[in-house]
Amino acid sequence: MESAAKVKLWSDLSTSLVVSGQEVDSASLLTDLQLADSQEISGPGGVGVYSGPGWATLTVDGRHAESADEQAAELVRIISPRKSALEALKKAGKSMKVDVSGVAESGSGIGISPQVLAGLAELGVPVTFTTVRESGEDEEDPLAWLG
Repeated sequence: MESAAKVKLWSDLSTSLVVSGQEVDSASLLTDLQLADSQEISGPGGVGVYSGPGWATLTVDGRHAESADEQAAELVRIISPRKSALEALKKAGKSMKVDVSGVAESGSGIGISPQVLAGLAELGVPVTFTTVRESGEDEEDPLAWLG
């Protein structure tokens, strides 16, 4: 376990349920997931709903929890009682996934516990990981030695 402690973790993490399809926006996602009057969304920062053309997310970010494990656990806690709503969204032709995203450097990692992974699996939606690099940081070109 000593080597695991030395791994640099991803930064600027967020964990989201991403729903896409026609007529998807923040209001419809809140309604479909039965969260319109929920204290979980209107409470303190770090859990929110965001949208763009044809997509919406229920997102847990670093203001609520810094680790991917804690963020995913919170998302599972909010969504698990609403699995029937997820099924209804699927039947309506909506595409869904849980996405863990953050800024990653070479050799960095994230940790998600087996219990939280099991909770994500029970949701029945794919889980993806999206990494970005900090802007302004030079990416190493593996062919630079060719001159």
